[in-house]
Amino acid sequence: MTSTETKNHRIMDTANFSIYTPIHSKYVPSPTRLNDILREEIGEGEFEIEMRHNIYNVKSREKLNTLTIAKIRKLSNSGRESTTESPVRRELPFVPPPIST
Repeated sequence: MTSTETKNHRIMDTANFSIYTPIHSKYVPSPTRLNDILREEIGEGEFEIEMRHNIYNVKSREKLNTLTIAKIRKLSNSGRESTTESPVRRELPFVPPPIST
């Protein structure tokens, strides 16, 4: 159970997170990596991520800069490449076993 004191503390912590940036989950193959990118670029405790209806809502005090957005896009592209490409199957030439005499 959460006390009123705890709720007030949470509200005050996130009160200044007025910027919402939606990122669809299909563009984020790794939520952990998204969190790592935001922590590196924005800073620990300077953002909050929540998932609703397959969309990550990033709440922060400031807009995401172009470098951060580029890193998230790169994450999206790297995830898409690895999941859409099927592994190449190569047939090795048949080599008969040596004949023992």
